[in-house]
Amino acid sequence: MLFGLIVGTLVAIQPDKRTVTTEYRQASEKWWGASESLYDLRIAGAGYLYLPQAAILYTPYQVLPKRVGEPLWRLTCLALLAAGLWRVAGLMDPERQSSVFLGATLMVIPAALSSARNGQVNLPLAGLLLLSVADLSKCRWNLATLWLLLSIMLKPIALAPALLAAACYAPLRLRLIGGFLLCLAAAFIHPSTEYVVREYHRFWMNCLLAGQPGNPYSEFFGMLWMAHLHPHQPVITALRALAAGATLFLSLQVMKRFRGQPSLQAFGVMFLAALFLMLFNPRTEENSYVILAGFTALLAARDLVLKENRRGIWLAVFCLFLAVENFGPIYQLTRIWFKPLLTVGLVTVLLSGRFKLLQPRPVSETARGA
Repeated sequence: MLFGLIVGTLVAIQPDKRTVTTEYRQASEKWWGASESLYDLRIAGAGYLYLPQAAILYTPYQVLPKRVGEPLWRLTCLALLAAGLWRVAGLMDPERQSSVFLGATLMVIPAALSSARNGQVNLPLAGLLLLSVADLSKCRWNLATLWLLLSIMLKPIALAPALLAAACYAPLRLRLIGGFLLCLAAAFIHPSTEYVVREYHRFWMNCLLAGQPGNPYSEFFGMLWMAHLHPHQPVITALRALAAGATLFLSLQVMKRFRGQPSLQAFGVMFLAALFLMLFNPRTEENSYVILAGFTALLAARDLVLKENRRGIWLAVFCLFLAVENFGPIYQLTRIWFKPLLTVGLVTVLLSGRFKLLQPRPVSETARGA
């Protein structure tokens, strides 16, 4: 709450300083004016990169004065993240939900700082993925579908977690297909059908442009680029496809390994989705890692509350390192390559331990306790 009030106050005082919401605000204005396209196809990957629905969802914040709408948008984003942390904390340890939530919140704040100040959709995306964990674990298919569809409408890269969830949970499949079509159709509330069709076409063209090689981002191949390794684009595309297949395989293994433990199944699948997005989304930014921080902060808080201090401490340090963009001159030394390298290390720990990281305590201790 205090963090949200501080961010909201700063934004209310200087709503145009350190913000990316100008793109959202302008897109919303253009959408309802129907006089100008949302997308700039002159420069690859520039400007507004989202579905028209994101501009529609931003409308309540756009119609308000900046000094009200901008802080309210940040508070909404933080509220979604907090709601996701709270509900998953309850899954992890119902008796100590407040303690796990408090610990996770404190550990995620450093990684959330930049996105909160800038108003980036990474924050609500992180919250929506955690909310989907909570409802998948309870077999609340309609609510889980809602969170996943909202995440796609806010940021198209969330299609990857949605597809992964659909592959693992059969009841989601028709719901996601039908819901996605309804979301696309909802744009036709706009009075100009021709404008809507044109914007969908331009959105698709913009996606193709945004996926073209350009400046390195903070993902796996950006890390290689910083090491002066430059695979050819067909190789990169093939490796991304291979990584997608591996993520699907690992998610199915999580479903099998934790059969009868729905909370671990849901958390594991969405955790793998977050890892995939960080490493293989071609436009992963430094601030995007708050999505991963939400998951690791919950794991760290759970372990520390259960007095598994060794694992909890290194997970907490991992969360802190995901906020390296706030470390001043250190950031310039770690820019682009450091966070994907950390994430590769986390994936290695996760897989080498055969997903023990997801469990509330090491298997060996569980066996001794039994």
